[in-house]
Amino acid sequence: MPDQALQNKLDELQEQYSKTKYNKATNKYLGLLRAKMAKIKKDMAAKKGTGGVGFSVKKTGDATVVLVGFPNAGKSSLLKVMTNVESKVAGYAFTTVEVIPGMLQYNGAKIQILDLPGLISGAHEGKGEGTKIASVIRTSDLLLFLVDVNRTDQLYALIEELNLLGIRPNRHRPEIRIEEKKTGGITVAANKHRIPEKSLIVGIMNEFSIFNADIYFYEDATADDIVDLLAGNVAYIGGMVALNKIDTSEESAVQKMAAEIGAKTGMPVVPISAMRDTNIWDLKEMLFKKLNLIRIYLKPKDGHPDMSKPLVLKSGSSVMDVAKAVHSKTAKNLRYGYVEGRSVKFKNQKMGPEHKVMDEDVVTLIYAKT
Repeated sequence: MPDQALQNKLDELQEQYSKTKYNKATNKYLGLLRAKMAKIKKDMAAKKGTGGVGFSVKKTGDATVVLVGFPNAGKSSLLKVMTNVESKVAGYAFTTVEVIPGMLQYNGAKIQILDLPGLISGAHEGKGEGTKIASVIRTSDLLLFLVDVNRTDQLYALIEELNLLGIRPNRHRPEIRIEEKKTGGITVAANKHRIPEKSLIVGIMNEFSIFNADIYFYEDATADDIVDLLAGNVAYIGGMVALNKIDTSEESAVQKMAAEIGAKTGMPVVPISAMRDTNIWDLKEMLFKKLNLIRIYLKPKDGHPDMSKPLVLKSGSSVMDVAKAVHSKTAKNLRYGYVEGRSVKFKNQKMGPEHKVMDEDVVTLIYAKT
């Protein structure tokens, strides 16, 4: 189908969706509409290849965090106070017109923070460089929402806009497995998990031209989870919220808003004032925690560990991952490691390459002789 025909069909479906009120009776109908729209968007993206050119940003450091906010939320001020980068700061909207990177050094980690142009309503339609901004966001390790304490409604608008861009803040890929087969129709195995009715599941699968498959649910799931999985172009990225400009509101009101946002979004919330440098250390600590980074100290076989220069890895990394981070080419010769710290029972315990290390472990790598 030509691009314009696909766009016309998408517009028609979106109009139907917007005119349909949600209730129990329309739930299945709306679910199928979302599936139809997702399939068309998938087809359109496939025709466009990568979906256009994004901003040019080189990823550096141990992790990348993107500042997400509407124009004039204070992103430039926050980048400056966290990384000392001189981004243009002014008291009016649309100050930032390009991606401005900064580097936060905290707990031995180098965390790249990107100040993007502010998202605006309609970003998913390309307004305000929305699709370019999304291309950068998709490559990040964490979304840091910056929201004016006096405009907390903006947070939910941002989340909705990102959802329309195919980005799911603070959510994980649904634990659903689909095994296509030649015959037998659609069978569903849920093991008591809460899932949509089978007829809706079958309808969604059929919209994506899947008529014979076994689908296994390993957790509760919604119709949207199934659509996202089949669309295959959805990014799941962790998120947290910085509630900015708290110096302009009463403390009791700030605490109430922070608790409400946390309950509604499931994201940690840190009240701050970027202009007054209030609670910035708390924000850095939460950011480091949310990134799931760990520090590993290397110890020579007959020496002492260098506690000033940790190796920063993702939580869940193994002794082999430590070796790869040190030198990817020599890691193939790794035999085992001597580990001391919280991941082992006693000091200098001999552990294999698959052993999972923990924050602040000390590791001695032993290689095979070549």
